[in-house]
Amino acid sequence: MTDPLAALHVGTEVVDADLTGADADELRETLGRGGPWTLRRCVLDERDLSGVDLTGALLDRVRAPAVRLRGAVLDGVRVEGGSLAGADLTDADLTDAHFSGVDLSRARLVGARLTDTTFRDCRMIGADLTGMRSLAVTFTVDGCSLALARLADASLRGWRLERVDLSDADLSGADLRDVVLTDCALRGTDLTRARLIGADLRGADLGEITPETPAVLRGAIVSTAQAADVCRALGLQVL
Repeated sequence: MTDPLAALHVGTEVVDADLTGADADELRETLGRGGPWTLRRCVLDERDLSGVDLTGALLDRVRAPAVRLRGAVLDGVRVEGGSLAGADLTDADLTDAHFSGVDLSRARLVGARLTDTTFRDCRMIGADLTGMRSLAVTFTVDGCSLALARLADASLRGWRLERVDLSDADLSGADLRDVVLTDCALRGTDLTRARLIGADLRGADLGEITPETPAVLRGAIVSTAQAADVCRALGLQVL
């Protein structure tokens, strides 16, 4: 049988390697002492890479659903396409990392360091982003689906979000002061106890307006049309 780790011993650029059969300890050790790695179209399904240092790596269309990267160092990593669906990135360092067109559905980023991290056009349905850590969480989300995502108590003050779907996401207790939402969806989003003073929601789809909506959106900036919808939900006539 061919050694699944053989490709990693040839050089730092590895193409079309299936590493699912590699010994977990040897795989972590090999990746940790080499690099920066370029992995193209490699397969890492359900591999345990907890604690591995992949600083500066490029993961191009890598398939790694349910991969475990708990506490991994992914500083400056670029992930382009591919799948990290169900990945465990708990407490991982993602400083300066860039994710583009990646499937991160159901990924766990609990306690992850997200300083200057960028997510563009990613599928992040059901992702868990609670407990994000950093003195200043400054990650960017653009064109992503965060439907059903968990962002309870997140500090997102002053963010600029464009083309982000937050439908049915949990933003309860989140700090959303001064955020600006452009072409975003808040359909069914849980905003209970969220702080929305100065939040510009004029570019957001607020979904169904109910009599409870005014209290939830207290302090937010809405458009004339949105205000009219709120008034109608309260039984007021808008002339």
